[in-house]
Amino acid sequence: MLYLGNLPMRVGAFHTLGTNDIVLNRRLLGSTKGQKEKANVFAILVHEYIHSLGFTDERRVRKLTYKVCRDNFGKTHPTVEATLTGPWARLSEEDFDELEPDLDLERVRDFERIDSGYII
Repeated sequence: MLYLGNLPMRVGAFHTLGTNDIVLNRRLLGSTKGQKEKANVFAILVHEYIHSLGFTDERRVRKLTYKVCRDNFGKTHPTVEATLTGPWARLSEEDFDELEPDLDLERVRDFERIDSGYII
């Protein structure tokens, strides 16, 4: 399940252990445009998906995220760059202002379809 939420700018997303829930920072969507935004979102989701598989060591998850993206897209793809820099490299100082304490979670409909056939 994918949710959008109001998270601090230093947090791209999080996965709660023992669930299939990923909360993506709503404010990061639109912080960059086009291909860069898609690359950043994809890299963040791959990172959190790896956490959902039971990997908890952050350093190892970052290395695995880089490897998955590099092996599937090639070293020069924007997604591989996003695994190294994330969206934070292009944000302004104003983007880091504190958020409201309310997460205001919104579920992304049809993100994970049960009838996909890839779930065992």
